[in-house]
Amino acid sequence: MRHGRPLLMLIAAAAVAGGAYAQTPAPAAAAAGDANVAKPNCPKPGDVPGSLASDAQRRAWQRDYTTWGDCIKKFISDQRALAEPYNKASNAAIDDYNNTVKLYNDQIEKLKETAK
Repeated sequence: MRHGRPLLMLIAAAAVAGGAYAQTPAPAAAAAGDANVAKPNCPKPGDVPGSLASDAQRRAWQRDYTTWGDCIKKFISDQRALAEPYNKASNAAIDDYNNTVKLYNDQIEKLKETAK
């Protein structure tokens, strides 16, 4: 029975070490920061008209505010659509990692049981 224990320890160490070697570095784009990240190009409406503003000034500001809000919402929607494939890919990688770790842990537990 003592011969099974070193084998089990070797398998466990290989599983832990193998994960460290299998890691890939972060893409260079992530290290560059947000230099290439799109920013909204939506003109802001300016300061809210005060109580002395005319009705025409208030309507113009409201129109500019609505235009700005629509522009920002479109930008957000477009950016989310661009990010969606990457979100799906990262979620799939997370699922793969979790399933693989579970598989390895199950195998290690079975080896522990047979080594007893």
